[in-house]
Amino acid sequence: MTENWSKRIIRKITALLLAGTMVFVTTACGNPAGSGNAAGSKEHSRHGGTAGAETENSTDAGTENETGDTVAEAPGKPGASSITVMCSQGWIKDAEKELGKRFEEETGIQVDYQIIPADQYQDRLLSRLNSGDAPDIWGAQSGFALETVYNVTENAVDLTKEDWADAYSSFSAFQTGVNGVNYGLTYFDTTTDYYMVYNKKLFSNAGAEVPTTWRELLETCEKLSSKGIIPIYEPVADGWHTLMLLTENMQVLERIDPGFIDKLNKNTATFAGNRNMQKAVEELNELAEKGYFGENYLSDEVDDSDEQLAAGKYAMCMLKAGTIRAIVESEMNTEGYKEEDFGLFLLPVLDNQYLNVHPTGPSRFIYSGSENIEAAKKYLSFLCRKESVQYMIDNSTDVENLPLDVGQTPSYSRTTKEFLDRFDEENSGMVLQDTVLYFNEQWMDINADLSTMFMGDMTALDVLRSIDQRRAALAEEAGDENWK
Repeated sequence: MTENWSKRIIRKITALLLAGTMVFVTTACGNPAGSGNAAGSKEHSRHGGTAGAETENSTDAGTENETGDTVAEAPGKPGASSITVMCSQGWIKDAEKELGKRFEEETGIQVDYQIIPADQYQDRLLSRLNSGDAPDIWGAQSGFALETVYNVTENAVDLTKEDWADAYSSFSAFQTGVNGVNYGLTYFDTTTDYYMVYNKKLFSNAGAEVPTTWRELLETCEKLSSKGIIPIYEPVADGWHTLMLLTENMQVLERIDPGFIDKLNKNTATFAGNRNMQKAVEELNELAEKGYFGENYLSDEVDDSDEQLAAGKYAMCMLKAGTIRAIVESEMNTEGYKEEDFGLFLLPVLDNQYLNVHPTGPSRFIYSGSENIEAAKKYLSFLCRKESVQYMIDNSTDVENLPLDVGQTPSYSRTTKEFLDRFDEENSGMVLQDTVLYFNEQWMDINADLSTMFMGDMTALDVLRSIDQRRAALAEEAGDENWK
């Protein structure tokens, strides 16, 4: 893909980001740094417990990383010859681990990656930040919660003047910063988002078409099911993916209910009181009830999505666009599928046809209390080099670009380009978690509620009421005037 096309994507996202800036400013300015459940306070309400409390399935000895190896929690601060990088599972690509080895060879500084299961990560991180024993580099999703939950102004180092700052995307810097000061580095492909990846051959053999409405989606799923094909691979077990089906399509809300997002942020409206939101959650439940996720969806995992789609067992899954390459390269691709055999479309929840734009993502922050700040800065600087960025693009199947402009060559496929070129700013919108306050912080809890709903123990309205209750608790802890 050409560099100019890549920059058009950046401009598209930037335009949408700027359009929402006034919402961010007017709704977030009342939240003082360090207030509420921010790291540094005594309690947080993500699981209703005291900060520092381990989740039920956490272990004291360590945690299993992506390759199955056990990584022990650091017993103490590392020496000057090593740094620790703590992130949630899936945030550290194998390509970055390889870059870590190269960094060690060049500098003599060893990188200890501590990978925490997604459902335990936030509690573990807040516990360590609150105890003053945080890793040298800690990961978090960029966006609203950096100030209200993680207290980056106290717990992170100012990176505004680093040697890579000018190359760092301005829209990413906005999301990793507070009051014009940048504290983080988003090392994740924010130029694309999660879309429905589908197998064109399976669709064709079943006489199914790409749906643009909810009714059409149900018809497509039924045709696939009648041919013995499971329509949708939905990995519920990871505890984070299911909510993507909802949030990546709720940009349609502002079109059918203008002003609703602003009302949510001013506490003049609730999720439970919005019929469109209830209908959207009910639609997701309908997919589970009709069996369109298959029989094992509650135990299915994201890491298996490539193989499951490659084997032709499932027809579609919500994934990053670049994952198509991994599907084709999988050993399970015994049918000889090629990249052109897969396509992209928007899951038409509430008949949505507006492209989801998601400027936030997993980001890295240097702990302000670290004894190895300079070594940590060197590591981030190493990651931002042209050759490092290019290595990530070339060796990570779901990374087609990074939010840095260091002269790299993006790897946008023809499928990605043709799909994204169908949407302009008028037909795009920011995802729900990037526009609504006190939502992203409860991500895992909402996923748990959705799973409970699928099992018949909650209704869609129950799910929305739970979201509202947690938002109120988070807003109160943050000292938000709109909730007083």
